[in-house]
Amino acid sequence: MKFIKRITAMALTFTVLSASGCGAAESPISLDSLSSADAVESADLGFSVGENLTKAYKGMEENNPVSSDVFFADPTSVEYDGRLYIYGTNDSQEFDAKGGFGSNGYGSIGSLICYSTEDMSNFRYEGKIEVTKIATWAGCSWAPSIVSREESDGKTHFYLYFANSGANVGVLTSTSPTGPWKDPVGGPLVYNDMKQLKDDPVSWCFDPGVCIDDNGVGWIAIGGGDPAHSDETGMRTGNCRLAKLGKDMVSIDGDFCKVPTYFHFEANELNYIGGKYVLTYCSNYADRSMFPIELGKEPQTCSMCYMTSDDPLDPDSWKWGGEYLTNPNQHGYPFSNNHSHLQKFGDKYYLLYQNVSLLENMNKLASADGFRSIGIDYCEVDEKNAVISPSKMSDEGVEQIKDLDPFALQEAETAHVAAGVTYYFNEEIGSVILTGIGDGDWLGLTNADFKGGANTFAARVRGKGIIEIRLDSPDGKPVGNIQFDTGDVFEVVTGSIGKISGTHDLYLVFGGNFAFDKWQFGYTQGE
Repeated sequence: MKFIKRITAMALTFTVLSASGCGAAESPISLDSLSSADAVESADLGFSVGENLTKAYKGMEENNPVSSDVFFADPTSVEYDGRLYIYGTNDSQEFDAKGGFGSNGYGSIGSLICYSTEDMSNFRYEGKIEVTKIATWAGCSWAPSIVSREESDGKTHFYLYFANSGANVGVLTSTSPTGPWKDPVGGPLVYNDMKQLKDDPVSWCFDPGVCIDDNGVGWIAIGGGDPAHSDETGMRTGNCRLAKLGKDMVSIDGDFCKVPTYFHFEANELNYIGGKYVLTYCSNYADRSMFPIELGKEPQTCSMCYMTSDDPLDPDSWKWGGEYLTNPNQHGYPFSNNHSHLQKFGDKYYLLYQNVSLLENMNKLASADGFRSIGIDYCEVDEKNAVISPSKMSDEGVEQIKDLDPFALQEAETAHVAAGVTYYFNEEIGSVILTGIGDGDWLGLTNADFKGGANTFAARVRGKGIIEIRLDSPDGKPVGNIQFDTGDVFEVVTGSIGKISGTHDLYLVFGGNFAFDKWQFGYTQGE
Protein backbone atom coordinates (compact mmCIF):
# COMPACT_ATOMS: atom_id res chain seq x y z
CA MET A 1 0.00 0.00 0.00
CA LYS A 2 1.18 3.51 -0.77
CA PHE A 3 0.38 6.56 1.29
CA ILE A 4 -0.69 9.97 0.16
CA LYS A 5 2.44 11.92 1.01
CA ARG A 6 2.38 15.12 -0.96
CA ILE A 7 1.69 18.26 1.02
CA THR A 8 -0.07 20.90 -0.99
CA ALA A 9 -0.75 24.39 0.36
CA MET A 10 0.81 23.30 3.66
CA ALA A 11 -1.72 20.55 4.23
CA LEU A 12 -1.36 16.79 4.59
CA THR A 13 -4.46 15.22 3.04
CA PHE A 14 -6.13 11.96 4.00
CA THR A 15 -9.34 10.48 2.63
CA VAL A 16 -11.97 9.28 5.07
CA LEU A 17 -14.50 6.61 4.13
CA SER A 18 -18.15 7.12 4.83
CA ALA A 19 -19.46 6.11 8.24
CA SER A 20 -20.64 2.78 6.84
CA GLY A 21 -17.11 1.96 5.72
CA CYS A 22 -18.09 1.40 2.11
CA GLY A 23 -19.14 3.30 -0.97
CA ALA A 24 -17.82 6.63 -2.18
CA ALA A 25 -15.24 8.42 -0.12
CA GLU A 26 -16.14 11.55 1.74
CA SER A 27 -14.41 14.87 1.19
CA PRO A 28 -10.72 14.89 2.14
CA ILE A 29 -9.65 16.31 5.45
CA SER A 30 -6.43 18.14 6.06
CA LEU A 31 -3.70 18.23 8.63
CA ASP A 32 -3.25 21.96 8.20
CA SER A 33 -0.12 24.03 8.63
CA LEU A 34 2.16 21.19 9.70
CA SER A 35 4.90 21.40 7.11
CA SER A 36 5.60 22.72 3.67
CA ALA A 37 7.80 19.73 2.83
CA ASP A 38 6.83 16.17 1.93
CA ALA A 39 5.74 14.01 4.83
CA VAL A 40 8.08 11.27 5.99
CA GLU A 41 6.80 7.72 5.85
CA SER A 42 7.25 5.70 9.01
CA ALA A 43 9.82 2.90 8.85
CA ASP A 44 10.84 0.14 11.23
CA LEU A 45 13.71 1.75 13.11
CA GLY A 46 13.72 -0.83 15.87
CA PHE A 47 12.18 1.52 18.44
CA SER A 48 9.82 0.21 21.10
CA VAL A 49 7.84 1.33 24.13
CA GLY A 50 9.19 0.32 27.51
CA GLU A 51 7.46 -2.38 29.51
CA ASN A 52 6.40 -0.05 32.31
CA LEU A 53 3.90 2.72 31.63
CA THR A 54 4.16 6.01 33.48
CA LYS A 55 1.81 6.31 36.43
CA ALA A 56 -1.26 8.45 35.84
CA TYR A 57 -2.88 10.51 38.59
CA LYS A 58 -6.42 10.17 37.32
CA GLY A 59 -8.50 7.25 36.09
CA MET A 60 -9.92 7.16 32.58
CA GLU A 61 -13.33 6.48 34.11
CA GLU A 62 -13.05 9.68 36.17
CA ASN A 63 -13.70 13.12 34.71
CA ASN A 64 -12.21 14.93 37.70
CA PRO A 65 -9.89 16.63 38.17
CA VAL A 66 -9.87 18.41 34.80
CA SER A 67 -6.08 18.13 34.58
CA SER A 68 -4.23 14.99 35.59
CA ASP A 69 -0.86 16.74 35.78
CA VAL A 70 -1.28 20.51 36.37
CA PHE A 71 -2.38 22.22 39.57
CA PHE A 72 -4.70 25.15 38.94
CA ALA A 73 -7.51 26.69 40.97
CA ASP A 74 -10.02 29.53 41.44
CA PRO A 75 -11.93 28.57 38.29
CA THR A 76 -13.63 30.86 35.82
CA SER A 77 -14.70 30.17 32.26
CA VAL A 78 -16.08 31.56 29.03
CA GLU A 79 -17.66 29.92 25.99
CA TYR A 80 -16.42 30.77 22.52
CA ASP A 81 -16.95 29.13 19.15
CA GLY A 82 -18.28 25.88 20.60
CA ARG A 83 -15.53 25.48 23.17
CA LEU A 84 -15.45 26.15 26.89
CA TYR A 85 -12.28 27.91 28.04
CA ILE A 86 -11.38 27.40 31.71
CA TYR A 87 -8.91 29.65 33.52
CA GLY A 88 -7.37 29.32 36.96
CA THR A 89 -4.59 30.35 39.31
CA ASN A 90 -1.37 28.54 38.38
CA ASP A 91 -0.72 26.59 41.58
CA SER A 92 1.85 24.51 39.70
CA GLN A 93 4.09 27.58 39.60
CA GLU A 94 4.24 27.62 43.41
CA PHE A 95 4.48 23.82 43.57
CA ASP A 96 7.51 23.84 41.26
CA ALA A 97 9.10 26.78 43.08
CA LYS A 98 8.96 24.77 46.31
CA GLY A 99 10.14 21.55 44.74
CA GLY A 100 6.83 19.84 45.42
CA PHE A 101 7.05 20.25 49.20
CA GLY A 102 5.54 22.48 51.87
CA SER A 103 2.48 24.68 51.82
CA ASN A 104 1.06 26.73 49.00
CA GLY A 105 1.74 30.30 50.04
CA TYR A 106 0.78 31.72 46.59
CA GLY A 107 3.66 34.19 46.60
CA SER A 108 5.40 32.69 43.55
CA ILE A 109 2.28 32.67 41.38
CA GLY A 110 2.40 35.26 38.62
CA SER A 111 0.55 33.43 35.85
CA LEU A 112 -2.76 31.80 35.02
CA ILE A 113 -3.51 28.46 33.36
CA CYS A 114 -6.03 27.90 30.56
CA TYR A 115 -7.62 24.65 29.37
CA SER A 116 -10.41 24.25 26.83
CA THR A 117 -12.87 21.55 25.82
CA GLU A 118 -15.70 20.96 23.40
CA ASP A 119 -16.86 17.65 24.90
CA MET A 120 -16.40 18.11 28.71
CA SER A 121 -14.11 15.07 28.87
CA ASN A 122 -11.04 15.70 26.72
CA PHE A 123 -9.30 18.94 27.67
CA ARG A 124 -6.71 20.87 25.69
CA TYR A 125 -3.95 22.61 27.58
CA GLU A 126 -3.89 26.12 26.12
CA GLY A 127 -0.86 27.26 28.07
CA LYS A 128 0.13 29.82 30.66
CA ILE A 129 -0.89 33.46 30.66
CA GLU A 130 2.18 35.25 32.00
CA VAL A 131 0.23 37.98 33.77
CA THR A 132 3.07 39.67 35.65
CA LYS A 133 5.17 39.81 32.50
CA ILE A 134 2.29 41.54 30.67
CA ALA A 135 1.11 43.73 33.56
CA THR A 136 4.60 44.48 34.84
CA TRP A 137 3.28 46.54 37.77
CA ALA A 138 1.72 43.40 39.32
CA GLY A 139 3.59 40.99 41.57
CA CYS A 140 1.08 38.13 41.64
CA SER A 141 -1.81 36.73 39.66
CA TRP A 142 -4.67 34.97 41.44
CA ALA A 143 -8.38 34.19 41.08
CA PRO A 144 -9.30 35.28 37.53
CA SER A 145 -12.73 36.15 36.17
CA ILE A 146 -13.39 36.38 32.43
CA VAL A 147 -16.18 37.70 30.22
CA SER A 148 -16.50 38.36 26.50
CA ARG A 149 -18.51 40.74 24.35
CA GLU A 150 -18.72 41.55 20.67
CA GLU A 151 -17.55 45.11 20.17
CA SER A 152 -18.08 47.72 17.45
CA ASP A 153 -15.17 46.37 15.40
CA GLY A 154 -17.14 43.15 14.87
CA LYS A 155 -14.69 41.11 16.94
CA THR A 156 -15.30 39.29 20.19
CA HIS A 157 -13.21 40.89 22.92
CA PHE A 158 -12.18 39.04 26.06
CA TYR A 159 -11.72 40.78 29.41
CA LEU A 160 -9.68 38.83 31.95
CA TYR A 161 -9.66 40.25 35.49
CA PHE A 162 -7.20 39.06 38.14
CA ALA A 163 -6.13 39.69 41.72
CA ASN A 164 -2.66 41.09 42.34
CA SER A 165 -2.37 39.28 45.68
CA GLY A 166 -4.68 41.02 48.19
CA ALA A 167 -3.61 44.48 47.08
CA ASN A 168 -5.63 45.32 43.98
CA VAL A 169 -7.34 44.06 40.83
CA GLY A 170 -6.11 44.29 37.24
CA VAL A 171 -7.47 43.44 33.81
CA LEU A 172 -6.03 42.06 30.56
CA THR A 173 -7.71 42.17 27.15
CA SER A 174 -7.51 40.14 23.96
CA THR A 175 -9.51 39.34 20.84
CA SER A 176 -8.84 35.62 21.37
CA PRO A 177 -9.56 33.48 24.43
CA THR A 178 -5.93 32.33 24.32
CA GLY A 179 -4.28 35.71 23.71
CA PRO A 180 -2.03 37.45 23.05
CA TRP A 181 -3.07 39.56 26.03
CA LYS A 182 -2.55 43.26 26.66
CA ASP A 183 -2.60 45.46 29.75
CA PRO A 184 -4.98 48.27 28.70
CA VAL A 185 -4.81 50.25 31.96
CA GLY A 186 -1.12 50.13 32.76
CA GLY A 187 -1.91 49.73 36.45
CA PRO A 188 -4.62 48.37 38.73
CA LEU A 189 -8.28 48.81 37.86
CA VAL A 190 -9.50 48.60 41.47
CA TYR A 191 -7.43 49.55 44.54
CA ASN A 192 -8.15 50.85 48.02
CA ASP A 193 -6.65 54.28 47.38
CA MET A 194 -8.96 55.02 44.46
CA LYS A 195 -11.50 57.73 45.15
CA GLN A 196 -14.46 55.32 45.35
CA LEU A 197 -12.81 53.19 48.09
CA LYS A 198 -10.38 55.51 49.85
CA ASP A 199 -12.79 56.49 52.62
CA ASP A 200 -14.15 52.96 53.06
CA PRO A 201 -11.51 50.38 52.04
CA VAL A 202 -11.82 46.61 52.13
CA SER A 203 -9.41 44.31 53.97
CA TRP A 204 -8.37 42.49 50.81
CA CYS A 205 -8.90 44.26 47.52
CA PHE A 206 -8.93 41.13 45.41
CA ASP A 207 -10.91 38.22 43.90
CA PRO A 208 -12.83 39.96 41.10
CA GLY A 209 -16.11 38.50 39.88
CA VAL A 210 -17.45 39.89 36.61
CA CYS A 211 -20.59 39.50 34.50
CA ILE A 212 -22.26 41.25 31.57
CA ASP A 213 -26.03 41.65 31.74
CA ASP A 214 -28.55 41.43 28.91
CA ASN A 215 -28.10 45.12 28.18
CA GLY A 216 -24.41 44.62 27.54
CA VAL A 217 -23.42 46.37 30.78
CA GLY A 218 -20.49 44.99 32.75
CA TRP A 219 -20.38 44.62 36.54
CA ILE A 220 -17.57 43.77 38.93
CA ALA A 221 -17.56 42.51 42.52
CA ILE A 222 -14.38 42.57 44.63
CA GLY A 223 -13.17 42.25 48.20
CA GLY A 224 -12.59 39.85 51.03
CA GLY A 225 -10.90 39.17 54.33
CA ASP A 226 -11.89 39.97 57.89
CA PRO A 227 -13.93 43.02 58.91
CA ALA A 228 -12.04 46.27 58.32
CA HIS A 229 -14.19 48.60 60.47
CA SER A 230 -15.43 48.64 64.05
CA ASP A 231 -19.10 48.39 63.09
CA GLU A 232 -18.55 45.19 61.11
CA THR A 233 -18.74 41.63 62.40
CA GLY A 234 -17.88 38.11 61.28
CA MET A 235 -21.46 37.77 60.05
CA ARG A 236 -21.66 41.19 58.42
CA THR A 237 -18.09 41.68 57.30
CA GLY A 238 -18.80 44.61 54.96
CA ASN A 239 -15.91 43.57 52.74
CA CYS A 240 -17.72 42.87 49.45
CA ARG A 241 -18.17 45.75 47.00
CA LEU A 242 -19.81 45.94 43.57
CA ALA A 243 -19.65 48.54 40.81
CA LYS A 244 -20.66 49.11 37.23
CA LEU A 245 -17.87 48.85 34.69
CA GLY A 246 -17.38 51.57 32.11
CA LYS A 247 -18.44 50.99 28.52
CA ASP A 248 -14.81 50.11 27.76
CA MET A 249 -14.90 47.32 30.43
CA VAL A 250 -11.56 48.56 31.78
CA SER A 251 -12.77 51.44 33.96
CA ILE A 252 -15.18 51.92 36.87
CA ASP A 253 -18.38 53.86 36.21
CA GLY A 254 -19.60 55.51 39.41
CA ASP A 255 -19.46 54.42 43.03
CA PHE A 256 -19.21 51.01 44.66
CA CYS A 257 -22.15 49.47 46.45
CA LYS A 258 -21.44 47.68 49.74
CA VAL A 259 -23.20 44.34 49.23
CA PRO A 260 -24.82 43.22 52.54
CA THR A 261 -23.42 39.70 52.42
CA TYR A 262 -23.42 37.18 55.24
CA PHE A 263 -20.16 35.60 56.45
CA HIS A 264 -18.40 36.82 53.31
CA PHE A 265 -14.70 36.00 52.98
CA GLU A 266 -13.42 35.63 49.37
CA ALA A 267 -13.91 33.94 45.96
CA ASN A 268 -16.33 36.40 44.33
CA GLU A 269 -17.94 35.52 41.02
CA LEU A 270 -20.93 37.08 39.24
CA ASN A 271 -23.57 35.62 36.94
CA TYR A 272 -26.62 37.15 35.30
CA ILE A 273 -29.53 34.69 35.37
CA GLY A 274 -33.22 35.30 34.68
CA GLY A 275 -32.85 39.06 34.94
CA LYS A 276 -31.08 38.84 38.29
CA TYR A 277 -27.49 39.45 39.32
CA VAL A 278 -26.10 36.44 41.17
CA LEU A 279 -23.11 36.95 43.46
CA THR A 280 -21.35 33.80 44.64
CA TYR A 281 -18.64 33.78 47.30
CA CYS A 282 -16.89 31.68 49.93
CA SER A 283 -17.98 32.00 53.56
CA ASN A 284 -15.55 32.79 56.36
CA TYR A 285 -14.34 31.03 59.49
CA ALA A 286 -16.30 33.06 62.02
CA ASP A 287 -17.99 31.18 64.87
CA ARG A 288 -21.64 30.99 63.77
CA SER A 289 -22.85 30.52 67.35
CA MET A 290 -21.84 34.12 68.15
CA PHE A 291 -24.57 35.55 65.94
CA PRO A 292 -28.38 35.39 66.03
CA ILE A 293 -30.00 33.07 63.53
CA GLU A 294 -31.54 35.17 60.80
CA LEU A 295 -30.88 33.14 57.66
CA GLY A 296 -32.86 30.08 58.60
CA LYS A 297 -29.68 28.04 58.25
CA GLU A 298 -26.22 29.54 58.56
CA PRO A 299 -23.65 28.43 55.97
CA GLN A 300 -20.95 26.04 57.08
CA THR A 301 -17.33 27.15 57.38
CA CYS A 302 -15.62 27.83 54.08
CA SER A 303 -18.60 26.94 51.90
CA MET A 304 -19.93 28.55 48.73
CA CYS A 305 -22.94 30.85 49.15
CA TYR A 306 -24.91 33.21 46.96
CA MET A 307 -27.06 36.32 46.95
CA THR A 308 -29.28 37.79 44.23
CA SER A 309 -30.45 41.23 43.19
CA ASP A 310 -32.39 42.88 40.39
CA ASP A 311 -30.83 46.28 41.17
CA PRO A 312 -27.19 45.62 42.11
CA LEU A 313 -26.34 49.17 43.26
CA ASP A 314 -29.17 49.15 45.82
CA PRO A 315 -27.95 47.39 48.98
CA ASP A 316 -31.53 46.70 50.09
CA SER A 317 -32.23 44.74 46.90
CA TRP A 318 -29.80 41.94 47.72
CA LYS A 319 -31.45 38.72 48.94
CA TRP A 320 -29.81 35.75 50.63
CA GLY A 321 -29.85 32.69 48.40
CA GLY A 322 -28.15 30.20 50.67
CA GLU A 323 -25.34 27.70 50.60
CA TYR A 324 -24.95 25.69 47.38
CA LEU A 325 -21.57 23.95 47.76
CA THR A 326 -20.10 22.86 51.08
CA ASN A 327 -16.40 22.53 51.75
CA PRO A 328 -14.52 19.71 49.97
CA ASN A 329 -14.28 17.85 53.29
CA GLN A 330 -18.05 17.28 53.08
CA HIS A 331 -17.57 15.46 49.77
CA GLY A 332 -14.81 13.04 50.72
CA TYR A 333 -11.81 15.28 50.05
CA PRO A 334 -9.42 16.97 52.47
CA PHE A 335 -10.41 20.37 53.86
CA SER A 336 -9.24 23.24 51.68
CA ASN A 337 -10.26 26.74 50.73
CA ASN A 338 -13.17 27.03 48.34
CA HIS A 339 -13.91 28.82 45.06
CA SER A 340 -16.44 28.03 42.35
CA HIS A 341 -17.84 29.32 39.08
CA LEU A 342 -21.24 28.65 37.53
CA GLN A 343 -21.27 28.11 33.76
CA LYS A 344 -24.03 27.28 31.31
CA PHE A 345 -22.65 25.28 28.38
CA GLY A 346 -25.11 23.83 25.91
CA ASP A 347 -28.35 23.15 27.75
CA LYS A 348 -26.81 22.36 31.13
CA TYR A 349 -25.36 24.29 34.03
CA TYR A 350 -21.99 23.17 35.30
CA LEU A 351 -20.28 24.05 38.55
CA LEU A 352 -16.53 24.46 38.35
CA TYR A 353 -14.82 24.18 41.72
CA GLN A 354 -11.52 23.37 43.39
CA ASN A 355 -10.12 20.84 45.86
CA VAL A 356 -6.81 19.04 46.45
CA SER A 357 -7.79 15.76 44.76
CA LEU A 358 -4.81 15.74 42.37
CA LEU A 359 -2.41 16.21 45.27
CA GLU A 360 -4.23 13.40 47.07
CA ASN A 361 -3.99 11.17 43.99
CA MET A 362 -0.24 11.78 43.96
CA ASN A 363 -0.03 10.62 47.60
CA LYS A 364 1.70 13.88 48.52
CA LEU A 365 -0.62 15.16 51.24
CA ALA A 366 1.97 14.26 53.88
CA SER A 367 4.64 16.44 52.24
CA ALA A 368 2.68 19.20 50.50
CA ASP A 369 -0.60 20.98 51.08
CA GLY A 370 -2.82 23.59 49.49
CA PHE A 371 -1.97 22.82 45.86
CA ARG A 372 -5.37 22.73 44.20
CA SER A 373 -7.03 21.28 41.13
CA ILE A 374 -10.27 22.06 39.31
CA GLY A 375 -13.23 19.71 39.02
CA ILE A 376 -16.64 19.98 37.33
CA ASP A 377 -20.03 18.65 38.34
CA TYR A 378 -23.59 19.43 37.33
CA CYS A 379 -25.53 22.16 39.05
CA GLU A 380 -29.29 22.54 38.91
CA VAL A 381 -30.38 26.13 38.34
CA ASP A 382 -33.89 27.55 38.26
CA GLU A 383 -33.30 30.20 35.60
CA LYS A 384 -36.65 31.89 36.05
CA ASN A 385 -36.07 32.59 39.73
CA ALA A 386 -32.24 32.52 39.80
CA VAL A 387 -32.17 29.73 42.39
CA ILE A 388 -29.09 27.50 42.66
CA SER A 389 -29.65 24.03 44.08
CA PRO A 390 -26.99 22.42 46.30
CA SER A 391 -24.29 20.73 44.25
CA LYS A 392 -21.51 18.24 44.93
CA MET A 393 -17.89 17.41 44.23
CA SER A 394 -17.00 13.99 42.84
CA ASP A 395 -14.34 12.02 41.01
CA GLU A 396 -16.90 10.92 38.42
CA GLY A 397 -17.85 14.43 37.37
CA VAL A 398 -19.94 14.99 34.26
CA GLU A 399 -20.62 13.02 31.10
CA GLN A 400 -18.94 13.54 27.76
CA ILE A 401 -21.36 15.51 25.56
CA LYS A 402 -19.96 14.59 22.14
CA ASP A 403 -17.50 12.10 20.71
CA LEU A 404 -13.94 13.06 19.89
CA ASP A 405 -13.28 13.34 16.14
CA PRO A 406 -9.96 11.58 15.42
CA PHE A 407 -10.15 12.65 11.75
CA ALA A 408 -9.96 16.32 12.76
CA LEU A 409 -6.64 17.96 13.43
CA GLN A 410 -5.92 17.49 17.12
CA GLU A 411 -3.37 19.24 19.28
CA ALA A 412 -1.06 16.83 21.09
CA GLU A 413 -1.79 18.61 24.37
CA THR A 414 -5.42 17.41 24.26
CA ALA A 415 -6.14 14.55 26.66
CA HIS A 416 -8.45 13.10 29.25
CA VAL A 417 -5.40 11.71 31.03
CA ALA A 418 -1.79 12.77 30.45
CA ALA A 419 0.97 10.72 32.06
CA GLY A 420 4.59 11.84 32.18
CA VAL A 421 4.55 14.61 29.58
CA THR A 422 5.29 18.29 30.06
CA TYR A 423 4.08 21.36 28.19
CA TYR A 424 6.15 24.00 26.48
CA PHE A 425 5.26 27.06 24.44
CA ASN A 426 7.41 26.88 21.32
CA GLU A 427 8.14 30.39 20.09
CA GLU A 428 9.26 29.08 16.70
CA ILE A 429 5.87 27.62 15.79
CA GLY A 430 3.80 29.84 18.09
CA SER A 431 1.96 27.12 19.95
CA VAL A 432 2.11 24.77 22.92
CA ILE A 433 3.75 21.39 22.35
CA LEU A 434 4.35 18.28 24.41
CA THR A 435 7.92 17.79 25.45
CA GLY A 436 9.85 15.85 28.07
CA ILE A 437 8.42 12.68 26.51
CA GLY A 438 10.13 9.45 27.57
CA ASP A 439 9.59 5.70 27.48
CA GLY A 440 6.19 4.68 28.80
CA ASP A 441 4.62 8.14 28.82
CA TRP A 442 1.14 8.25 27.33
CA LEU A 443 -2.06 10.14 26.58
CA GLY A 444 -5.59 8.80 27.00
CA LEU A 445 -8.59 10.26 25.16
CA THR A 446 -12.19 9.18 25.64
CA ASN A 447 -14.77 8.13 23.04
CA ALA A 448 -12.94 8.68 19.76
CA ASP A 449 -15.39 7.92 16.93
CA PHE A 450 -13.57 6.29 14.01
CA LYS A 451 -16.83 5.86 12.08
CA GLY A 452 -16.41 3.44 9.17
CA GLY A 453 -12.68 3.13 9.51
CA ALA A 454 -9.21 4.61 9.79
CA ASN A 455 -6.00 2.94 8.66
CA THR A 456 -3.44 5.75 8.72
CA PHE A 457 -2.00 7.96 11.42
CA ALA A 458 0.06 11.11 11.08
CA ALA A 459 1.84 13.18 13.68
CA ARG A 460 4.02 16.26 13.69
CA VAL A 461 7.04 15.39 15.82
CA ARG A 462 10.64 16.34 16.47
CA GLY A 463 13.26 13.92 17.74
CA LYS A 464 13.63 10.17 17.91
CA GLY A 465 10.94 7.77 19.02
CA ILE A 466 7.78 5.78 18.52
CA ILE A 467 4.07 6.46 19.01
CA GLU A 468 1.96 3.36 19.48
CA ILE A 469 -1.80 3.45 18.95
CA ARG A 470 -3.75 1.38 21.46
CA LEU A 471 -7.47 1.05 22.02
CA ASP A 472 -9.58 0.77 25.17
CA SER A 473 -6.62 0.16 27.50
CA PRO A 474 -3.24 1.85 27.83
CA ASP A 475 -1.49 -1.52 28.07
CA GLY A 476 -3.53 -3.17 25.29
CA LYS A 477 -2.09 -4.66 22.11
CA PRO A 478 -1.04 -1.92 19.67
CA VAL A 479 -3.01 -1.61 16.43
CA GLY A 480 -0.08 0.17 14.82
CA ASN A 481 2.65 2.72 15.31
CA ILE A 482 4.81 5.31 13.67
CA GLN A 483 8.58 5.50 14.20
CA PHE A 484 10.79 8.45 13.38
CA ASP A 485 14.15 10.13 13.74
CA THR A 486 13.77 13.74 12.62
CA GLY A 487 16.86 15.24 14.19
CA ASP A 488 16.24 18.74 15.49
CA VAL A 489 13.42 19.71 13.12
CA PHE A 490 9.68 19.12 13.17
CA GLU A 491 8.40 16.74 10.50
CA VAL A 492 5.08 15.15 9.64
CA VAL A 493 5.40 11.37 9.90
CA THR A 494 2.74 9.05 8.49
CA GLY A 495 2.20 5.33 8.88
CA SER A 496 -0.29 2.58 8.26
CA ILE A 497 -2.15 0.95 11.13
CA GLY A 498 -4.68 -1.82 11.41
CA LYS A 499 -8.11 -0.64 10.43
CA ILE A 500 -10.03 0.93 13.32
CA SER A 501 -13.77 1.49 13.25
CA GLY A 502 -16.39 2.40 15.80
CA THR A 503 -15.96 4.32 19.04
CA HIS A 504 -13.06 3.62 21.39
CA ASP A 505 -11.00 5.14 24.13
CA LEU A 506 -7.77 6.05 22.36
CA TYR A 507 -4.27 5.78 23.80
CA LEU A 508 -1.11 7.21 22.33
CA VAL A 509 1.82 5.51 24.06
CA PHE A 510 5.35 6.81 23.64
CA GLY A 511 8.89 5.55 23.52
CA GLY A 512 12.07 7.50 22.85
CA ASN A 513 12.78 11.16 23.41
CA PHE A 514 10.88 13.67 21.30
CA ALA A 515 8.52 16.63 21.11
CA PHE A 516 4.96 16.24 19.83
CA ASP A 517 2.80 18.93 18.24
CA LYS A 518 -0.27 17.57 16.41
CA TRP A 519 -1.88 14.35 15.20
CA GLN A 520 -4.66 13.07 12.94
CA PHE A 521 -6.13 9.81 11.70
CA GLY A 522 -7.29 9.15 8.17
CA TYR A 523 -8.09 6.49 5.62
CA THR A 524 -5.70 5.96 2.71
CA GLN A 525 -6.66 3.82 -0.27
CA GLY A 526 -3.98 1.72 -1.95
CA GLU A 527 -3.13 2.13 -5.58
